[in-house]
Amino acid sequence: MVVAREQCGDYAQGPNDMSAPPYDHIVQAYSLSILDGPGDWTLKDGDLALTKDGDPITGDLAYNGLFRFVQTWRYNTAHLRYLFDTMTEMIAWRTSLDEKANAFGKTSSGQFLEFAELLGVILEEQRVATFGATTYSGCLILVLSGALLRLKDDLDAEGEWSTTGPFFNSNSVGAIVVAAANGFRHADEWVKTHPPDKRQRPSQDVLNGALAGGPLSDETSPGRCVEVLQLLSGGEFEGLASNIFAYAHNLALKVRGRAA
Repeated sequence: MVVAREQCGDYAQGPNDMSAPPYDHIVQAYSLSILDGPGDWTLKDGDLALTKDGDPITGDLAYNGLFRFVQTWRYNTAHLRYLFDTMTEMIAWRTSLDEKANAFGKTSSGQFLEFAELLGVILEEQRVATFGATTYSGCLILVLSGALLRLKDDLDAEGEWSTTGPFFNSNSVGAIVVAAANGFRHADEWVKTHPPDKRQRPSQDVLNGALAGGPLSDETSPGRCVEVLQLLSGGEFEGLASNIFAYAHNLALKVRGRAA
């Protein structure tokens, strides 16, 4: 399900708007039914029950985990959108430079040195665009991975992590994002290790499976973060948000069902 921008209001439309969307609006926009009602702080032995990192626990396990995830997303919304939009701009710039280089090579009739100089400028800009897409996509993936892993820990959802949809070629959103983050974080090790070792293979298998059948990339980004974000988003930030929240909510529902 893709949530239209109109549904999310005017709270975080781009890098020039740093406001956070209201909590209730996030709950409604992404149909987070677990959070429809208010949640009270939980008591344990007469005192406030606390999470592992010291925050008060709100509601049951499922409510608390999803509540904290929404809060993390709210305060990061403008920053996440900026990273996504800028990554998209870098991809578009790289595509236009590729087209420019191809057309230039076919039509130029100038002197060789002039041709080489102009082509060198294009190649430099291509590298800037490629590194830019890699940097912004990797930063975005790292933030998403951290938020999802905290949700997993809050929910104690080890068993549900890889078996909760939505799925992409049978791989869960959580597994895909964390695999991409592993690849970005350890890009240098991945490039140098042939064949992959037992630490790298599980993440690489997830990425290869999730991205199977997709368009081939001429310069695969570390962790294939650019490709992963395009897969999960369909090219739109709201597509990414919808898939992330659908997964988070389904994970919380499974955990609540397990505890019932």
